[in-house]
Amino acid sequence: MYNNHGVQRYREADINSMSKEKMIVLLYEKMQSDLLLAQKALREENRVEMTKKVNHSQRIVSELRGALDHSIGGEVAQNLDNLYDFMFHQHLEVLVDLDEVHLINCLRVIDPLIKAWRQIPPGTAENAARENAKSTTGSKPAVAPSSPVEPVSEQVNEAAGKRTSILSVSA
Repeated sequence: MYNNHGVQRYREADINSMSKEKMIVLLYEKMQSDLLLAQKALREENRVEMTKKVNHSQRIVSELRGALDHSIGGEVAQNLDNLYDFMFHQHLEVLVDLDEVHLINCLRVIDPLIKAWRQIPPGTAENAARENAKSTTGSKPAVAPSSPVEPVSEQVNEAAGKRTSILSVSA
């Protein structure tokens, strides 16, 4: 039988050795899972469980948003910041009006993000940071040229009620 201490140390080692890209995929997948469970709880009128899942997903959004490095990510980081802001507010809205459309809006944003981040090679973030550090001009942030970036679907823009230039990393 394994003891909890050993399992905890294994998890810590796994997390500490994980690439940033893989960590982001796992966070997106957990958000997706939380939102699907919140949707189920909302349909079953289980407000306590729905609130728990929405709050956890919202904390992940906040952590992802706080981890953005605009000096390295440039426009991509700004666009992700806009998406995270949209999702954060959708989380608030579902807690206030109990309308699952807000959960659906978040799921529509997360799905292409998951697909895109799965395609990003491990080490891309570290390479971009190194390139940015080497850059002496500072005029243009380093971004991986093969990053799959395309506009967010009109459905998400309409749901957001915004006409800003929001981009999403997508497959």
